[in-house]
Amino acid sequence: MIDSSRFLVPSSDYQRWLQVRASGVTATAVSKAVTPAGFREQVGQMKNPRSIPDNDYMRFGREQEESLIEKLATQFDLQGNDWLIAKDDGDAKWQMATPDGLSSTHEMIAEVKTTGKDWGEWRFVPGHYQRQVQWQLHVTGATSCVFGWMLRENMGGQMVPGWPGPKFVVVERDEALIERLVEVAHDLYRELPLASS
Repeated sequence: MIDSSRFLVPSSDYQRWLQVRASGVTATAVSKAVTPAGFREQVGQMKNPRSIPDNDYMRFGREQEESLIEKLATQFDLQGNDWLIAKDDGDAKWQMATPDGLSSTHEMIAEVKTTGKDWGEWRFVPGHYQRQVQWQLHVTGATSCVFGWMLRENMGGQMVPGWPGPKFVVVERDEALIERLVEVAHDLYRELPLASS
């Protein structure tokens, strides 16, 4: 179980959530920072948190999260989560993640996405999302993640769900990938203004 002290702030308190997550390294940041260009982009965003991008696709995805988690909860022991969670190690509280769902035992997490392309024919998780999930597993200590996705469609200039519910795969921990992500995260953390002061 994740100790209550590790639940830092809910994303519903959006400005505070942005402020707290800016003091550490998140799943989104580390998943993108594995390439030199991605690393430079993330360092720029960490030094200027107000530059974190947002768009209609991201907003649509956030609007669908609750419904997608509810549908996955008919097959898995899951409930929605909007809390920013810190790693349990005393010196690693700067390692953070906000998985979209948690099981009652916290041994399973969930991450849901909306997409313009169906990944379901191959049942694979795209690389940057695979890294995001592995970082969330690392931070939470969970053993697996239900990764769900739903197609979005454009109808009359408005985004709508393309399916009644998500497709999904269960992703297990990949310790070799996690080890690599931890290295990247340490490199990112050293670039944080708070870490260098």
